[in-house]
Amino acid sequence: MTELVTLAEARAHLRLDDPDTDGGPDDLWLAVFIPAISEAVLGWLKDAWRAYVPELDTDGEPILDTNGDPVIALDTDGNPTPKWSVRAAVLVELASQFRFREGEGRDNVVPSSDGHGYTLNKVSTALLTPLRRPTVA
Repeated sequence: MTELVTLAEARAHLRLDDPDTDGGPDDLWLAVFIPAISEAVLGWLKDAWRAYVPELDTDGEPILDTNGDPVIALDTDGNPTPKWSVRAAVLVELASQFRFREGEGRDNVVPSSDGHGYTLNKVSTALLTPLRRPTVA
């Protein structure tokens, strides 16, 4: 499973910068929730390639694979490069889940008038909506 943010990015975003807490309970929580939220984001987008920066040809156009999907750009370590809006959505979602670990709080409550099936909070959803594959043609 590809994690869309690093532990260091998550710790910085959550302001967990106390070196005495490295490897403590917060890191254990993040070890579960970074991949879980990354998985939820990838599932919400419906096509995993939508979460990543595409590799571009010399004309600046995305290179497509044999299925017609963009080839994902890799960083210097050979890992896929998540788009900035995807990274932001994961960090926002992590912050919401970290603050309201028991599911309480207005970030995590979907009004009954909105129906069911929400995976992510409203801010994360807003960041990702332009990237999501539409379901209605």
